[in-house]
Formats: sequence, structure tokens, C-alpha cells
Amino acid sequence: MSFVVAPISEADWKQLQAELQQARLEAQKLSAALADTWEELTLLYELAEQLRGVLDIDQAVRLALEHVTDIVSVEGCAVLLKEDGEWEVQLSFCPNGHKEWLSAWGNEVAQHALQRRRGFILNDLSQHPEWGEKAKIFALQNLIVVPLNPDGHAKGALMAWNKLQGEFTSGDLKLLTTIAAQTSGVLESAFLYRQLQETFHGTVAALATAVDAKSRWTAGHSHRVTHYALLLAQGIGLVGAELEQVRLSGLMHDIGKIGVPDAILDKPDRLTDDEWAVMQRHPVIGYEILKGIRQFHGPILDGVLYHHERVDGKGYPFGLKGDEIPFMGRLLAVADGFDAMTSDRPYRAGMPKERALQILAENAGTQWDKELALTFVAIMRGEKHP
Repeated sequence: MSFVVAPISEADWKQLQAELQQARLEAQKLSAALADTWEELTLLYELAEQLRGVLDIDQAVRLALEHVTDIVSVEGCAVLLKEDGEWEVQLSFCPNGHKEWLSAWGNEVAQHALQRRRGFILNDLSQHPEWGEKAKIFALQNLIVVPLNPDGHAKGALMAWNKLQGEFTSGDLKLLTTIAAQTSGVLESAFLYRQLQETFHGTVAALATAVDAKSRWTAGHSHRVTHYALLLAQGIGLVGAELEQVRLSGLMHDIGKIGVPDAILDKPDRLTDDEWAVMQRHPVIGYEILKGIRQFHGPILDGVLYHHERVDGKGYPFGLKGDEIPFMGRLLAVADGFDAMTSDRPYRAGMPKERALQILAENAGTQWDKELALTFVAIMRGEKHP
């Protein structure tokens, strides 16, 4: 038994070719869509990874906007945050300008997104009944907005405008909503962390003020020492967390004077040996007060405990020499010594600043760390320093 295959007509052949071409085009479209989806998923995954552990609002916002521009081609994008009832443009990316509208009425758009509790798209912005005329003034054609933390502390809105090709789509809205969701939790944690930091710093500053207030002769001393210490620290290139350690150590360096009787602090004459022995215990007292607070461990406590040590070994409370004295102790010793010399005391008037700088220079390498003392002198004189 045999089968006869009928020949394919020219019309059938053309139809088959057309169907194959259509299938090829559909496959190409599907491949491109899959590639785009994969790229978007990769970018969103990268954002999630980069946001992990971030506790800085500016960093979180910058990462979010960088990923908006990577995923959607727009003329501009921004994050607005609401704090204490006031809206503020936290950060904006506007390579082609047109960001002036944010300060003019961006807060209205952001507030609308918060009230709606979901994102929205306005593709024909010039026809909007409330914002249309404003959009024309600032040349805004379309806009996409999603809320951030409508129920949280770090309330805000993520927005982008003037899509470079075509109109904003529901897919764009889903992507920005995903970015906003990933960013919102980080912003909330960063906001609460910043509040906690501000409370902590306020408490430390208040404690320093309270210690200085024990005597009218030491009023403002801790804050001035902190100022001088930061000038020196910045002059030798310390940044970020290191500067924060200098700040806290400077503010807390004399907290041990809580344990020194007022009669000693305010005595108009020089101290007796017994009184001086009591005064010399204040670094140890300060250390004992703060050692139970984990955030003060390390260089901060070093400054509290060792700021009266001298590099020649004649300081207190331990008589350490040279590099035996931890760095923070040597740094604060310079700042503390300068303020002590230039401030009034019950038994003497403060000396002129230039005379104090001269003494620092003359005793660099004996009383004070040579490099730190000479650098501080140069900074205070406005001279070039290493």
C-alpha cells in the first residue's frame, strides 16, 4: 500500500511562509519581553541587596532613584519626604532640568499620593483640572507617582516625569510601586535610627552641659574642647565614624568631674596635694560611669580615661608614655590643654590664644604628642600643615 503526497500549492506555500514569519516575530517579541523582564528583576534584586543594612536616608533615596532611571527612561525623578508637617525634596535626578516644579507644587502631588495610598499615572497632564496649567508652565507632559510609608514615620512619595519614549504604562507603575515598597521599609528604619541618634546625641550634649555647669569656671568647656578636637581631627584627615567618635569623646571627656566636689572645682587658690589627688581621679570616675554603655567602648572611652596623660610620662592617672597613650587620649589632650590655658580659672585669668599656641609648640613632644600639637598650632594660625 502506498501513499501519495499531494504537492503544496504556491498559495499554501506563501501562507506557510507568512505563518512561519509571524511565529518568528512573536518569538522575537517574547524573547525581548523575557529579556526585559529578566533585566527588571535583576535590577530590583540588586536594589534589594544594596538596601540591605542601609541606615542612611540619603543613601536609600539615592539607590531608589538610580534604579528608577535604570528601569524607566525619564527626564526626571525625585523623592519627597514629609517631616514635622513640612514637605522637602530629599533628592532629585533631573539631567535635563525641569525640576523647579517640585518646589512649586510637587508637595501637592506627593500629598495626593499619600491620601490615595496608592500610585497613579497622569499621561495627559496638561488636561488635569487642577494641575494642567501648572504642568504647561513647567513643560510637564506626563507623571507617575507612588506613595512611601503612608502609615509610617518616613512618609513621602517617589515620582518620575516626562517619559522619554511614549507614555507611562501600568507596567511602569508596578515597577515603581515595587521600588517604593523595597525602599519604604529601609527609609522607615533609617528615619527611626536617625531619631534615636538625635536623641542620643542630645542626651550626651545635655550631660556635657550639666557637668560644665557644676562650676562657672568650666561653663562651655566640654563643647569648646569638642570643637577644637574636631578641628584637629579634620585637619589630620579623619572622616565619618571617626569624627563621630571624636565628638562623643570630647563631649564626655570630663564627665568624671561629677564626682569632684564643687569646693575643689571652685577653689580660688591652687589645690592642695590631697585636693589635687581627688581631681586626678576624674578620668577614672568618668570611665567607670560610661564603661557600661556599649556605644562608648573603644576610642571614646580612651579619650575619657587618657586625656590627661603626657607623652613624657608625667601625666595622670597612669603615667603612660608616648604611644602607650591611646590615640584619642593624645588628641583630646591637645584640645583640652588649649582650652584650659585660654579659659579663666578661679586662681588665674585665661591667657591669649597666641601665647597658648606658643606653649603648645614649645611642649610638643614632651607634654603633648608632637605631630598632633604642631598640626593644631598650624590649624589655629591658619598655616599650612602636614
